[in-house]
Amino acid sequence: MEKIGKYRIDGVLGSGAMGVVYRAYDANIARAVALKTIRSELLDGLQENELVARFKTEAQASGRLVHPNIVSVYDYGESDGVTYIAMEYVDGTALNAFLVQGVPMDLGACIACMAQLLRALDYAHARGVVHRDIKPANILITASAQVKVTDFGIAKIESSTLTQVGAVIGTPSYMSPEQFRGESVDGRSDLFAAGIVLYQMLTGVRPFCGAASVVMHQIMNVTPANPSQLQPALKPAFDAVVQKAIAKQAGDRFPNALAFLAALLEAQLQQSGGAAQTEEDDERTVLAFRKPATGVPATALAATAASAASFAIPSGSASVLPGATGSALAATAPQWLLDSAPDVQVALSMQIGPMARLLLKNAAREAIDIDDLCNKLLPHVSSVQGRAQFLDAVKAIKKKLGMSTIGATLGMGAGSNMAATELGELSGGGTHLQLSAEMMEAAHQKLLAYIGPIAKVVVRRAAKSTSSPAQFYRLLAEQLPVEQERNKFLKEVGAL
Repeated sequence: MEKIGKYRIDGVLGSGAMGVVYRAYDANIARAVALKTIRSELLDGLQENELVARFKTEAQASGRLVHPNIVSVYDYGESDGVTYIAMEYVDGTALNAFLVQGVPMDLGACIACMAQLLRALDYAHARGVVHRDIKPANILITASAQVKVTDFGIAKIESSTLTQVGAVIGTPSYMSPEQFRGESVDGRSDLFAAGIVLYQMLTGVRPFCGAASVVMHQIMNVTPANPSQLQPALKPAFDAVVQKAIAKQAGDRFPNALAFLAALLEAQLQQSGGAAQTEEDDERTVLAFRKPATGVPATALAATAASAASFAIPSGSASVLPGATGSALAATAPQWLLDSAPDVQVALSMQIGPMARLLLKNAAREAIDIDDLCNKLLPHVSSVQGRAQFLDAVKAIKKKLGMSTIGATLGMGAGSNMAATELGELSGGGTHLQLSAEMMEAAHQKLLAYIGPIAKVVVRRAAKSTSSPAQFYRLLAEQLPVEQERNKFLKEVGAL
């Protein structure tokens, strides 16, 4: 198909039960658009008029939403038997591409994503529009970490048969109890789904999963474990936020999206000890949502997304640990390292971002126990508050694993708190930059060709983590998911 109505078809962006989404071009105003169409086979039968009418009505509903975090709807039309909606084209990646099973996302990135999502929901709900299918696949992230919620007010058809059109709106794992009961829904159903997305980002797992019938039973009857039970580094304040968001009864949830957001930001303050957002936090958020490389398999995308989630070690694999991969790991890595490494890396990632993976790998080579490992990692956390939080997280990890209280290697008494001055002395203020501005700029220009504008942030963060040129280049190369690209980059900078 070369043209639909006035729109030139440039390619296919995706397809689903509803139809095909094309990348198209409106020559009249020189603008790229995403063109969503209804599948022609769905229009055969007695319900054709009903389906087209609903498609048009919902296009009109979402068309009145003009918000920076909502994908805009420009046009509705019918041409040569094709029914379509023209929407804003977003050069972004769906949130689910950054989620790794069993591994939490960088906390700062999680909060930034949720804040934009909830503001979008508040705007829509105030105008009488309920999404009904909030899920990671409908949350797009741009290169600058801007959230764009798509399919606003455009109901999905989850069944392939016309007889069930309108019977199921939503995705089972993210649907509210009232949706399963077939009751009328309001904005609190969207908040329920947003709560599940939050749970997934905080813990790396969905609170409800399995076959549709199993998920329905869980959503209607089961209260999932608190996020802090799955991730000890999290403060319990997040538990209260999540559990209220996914309460079984709509009346027990947050009354609106802004109330949800206020509670989430308060939990973040408790997690940070009241520390304000810094430039490092902003950089980490952008890094966490770096667009995955095209042509890389889905498993590789998950493993290389530049976030705390993607740099953490999934339980049972730990392939980044020194000296071994796969089955060889059990014979070479001590059990305490296998048990603690995933949680330790997550805790470190919350403080320093994606560099945690390589730093843990290097420190683990010579660490004799978890205390020694912590001692080697602590200098890489630049702030006193961050070091205190990292120590608290490691204490919680040791408690979960039944290890003795941290302190022996660090020279602390059992259960004691390290004073801010002691933390500062232990860290020595972190690494000191001994890389020339010329070297950094040259590396930036080389890396730019591989990962785009985000290269500037990656170079700056790598420089803060090491004073060794060799390690600096290795840190940069770690950002490239394809081995051939890593080797090529290292050759270009003279490090291979």
